[in-house]
Amino acid sequence: MQGKLLRSLTTKSTKIHAPICLYIQRFYARNVTPKPVKSVKLNDNVYKIRNIGISAHIDAGKTTTTERMLFYSGLINHMGEVHDGNTVTDYMEQERNRGITIRSAAVCINWQDHVINIIDTPGHIDFTMEVEQALNVMDGAVIVLDGSAGVEAQTITVWRQADKFSIPRLVYVNKMDRPDADLDMCVKSIRDRFKVIPLVLQLPVKNNKGSMVGLIDLITMEQIIWTGNQGCDVQARKLTPEDETIYEKALCARGVLSEQLADCSESIADVIINEGNNQLIPAAQMKEALRQAILDMNHVPVVCGSSYKNIGVQKLMDAIVDILPSPCDRPALAMYQHFEDSLCARAFKVVHDKHKGAVTFFRIYSGSFKKGQKLYNIHLDQSEQISRLLLAEADDYKEVSELQCGNMAAVTGLKNTMCGDLVCSSEKAYKSARKSFAKASKASDEQLNELFNARTRIPDPVFFCSIEPPSQSAQVALDEALSQLQREDPSLRIDVSPDTGQTILGGN
Repeated sequence: MQGKLLRSLTTKSTKIHAPICLYIQRFYARNVTPKPVKSVKLNDNVYKIRNIGISAHIDAGKTTTTERMLFYSGLINHMGEVHDGNTVTDYMEQERNRGITIRSAAVCINWQDHVINIIDTPGHIDFTMEVEQALNVMDGAVIVLDGSAGVEAQTITVWRQADKFSIPRLVYVNKMDRPDADLDMCVKSIRDRFKVIPLVLQLPVKNNKGSMVGLIDLITMEQIIWTGNQGCDVQARKLTPEDETIYEKALCARGVLSEQLADCSESIADVIINEGNNQLIPAAQMKEALRQAILDMNHVPVVCGSSYKNIGVQKLMDAIVDILPSPCDRPALAMYQHFEDSLCARAFKVVHDKHKGAVTFFRIYSGSFKKGQKLYNIHLDQSEQISRLLLAEADDYKEVSELQCGNMAAVTGLKNTMCGDLVCSSEKAYKSARKSFAKASKASDEQLNELFNARTRIPDPVFFCSIEPPSQSAQVALDEALSQLQREDPSLRIDVSPDTGQTILGGN
């Protein structure tokens, strides 16, 4: 019945706008064969967890970058391409046909003994709500720029969203293989548009034909060249004074970086004052200074590469681990701390899987999730029970028995929880945490209700249309599909006109 309904809704005779058809199609696009993956090794050390979102203007190469990260981490054995419609994170049929990201996709990988939870977000302005829901639970973000375009319109939008949630970020300047790519132009556009201090960590290395073949790491003063084999063959060597022009350029750039870090790191300033030589600053000390610098939201590290040409992605992953904050580096909102060792988690995404039903994604702020655990939904004032506890691999899942604080969890069995809902282990735990937080903060009942029941603000709809089933017998199937879509995308508004009885959809 639902398949017939979908086909009838997308015929030429139907008066439904294409974006609304896309809403309906999202509910059914679940028949993609999962890719072979290797097991992800969880790390109980919360300091070695990175929860990041990857955002960009459309066509900056965000999904291609994510695909390379999955490949180099060992999660997948073959790199897909956006133009071939076979990437892991763009798993919906509409995404693969159109070559764009429509919904955010979560995936967990290992890198350098760390766990990186990645959310690949849409770049198109029509799906801004997906980006905001993801950033709400992130500890850090990677903003991808097109090296030939610099800051673009949607870049400004996602940057403002990251500012809204005080998300530290680094910038990855992609597509540096293009002849018109210009790192200096990109850095200037970051400085001018966002009024921040870009911290350039790498310089591109080009061959005689002007094509990017590698980069210079200003922290380690190494030249790194990618020689082939899908970016797996890498040659690295220390720069020396014999390298003449390259060495002098790198030394000058490292000096600028050192002076910028000295403004926010006393240890870096001491080395420069006492030794007068930025080469004597150890790489580990510079990385620690960078980790502190990005937390003030005024400094933004900048790295570069060409994801499509398999250049620089491993160094981007190194930067994520070395520089972006762990859950411990960004103290959670004060109210989460009052749950102590008891579970507290926020839902940030709901998808409907053909076989598993509703899958709800959570960021765990305290305690842990366990298979079969009962949850108390603070917003709905009701309890629900977890059926299965999963790790997400885009459109595939791995079942686990427990997930600790700091991780991302996907659970099945919840019938009413929506994006933005806060859950805990029990009503008793909620009341205890609320009482403790009220005593510490002197907050009023009204303020407490606003904090504990807050969902992400839903923007007002900008497009409306009426929708009806092809026959009265299909009304139940339509209502079910719309209800599930609204759980997936809270910005979809569904109203029934009291005058005509028509179902009116509103969206962004």
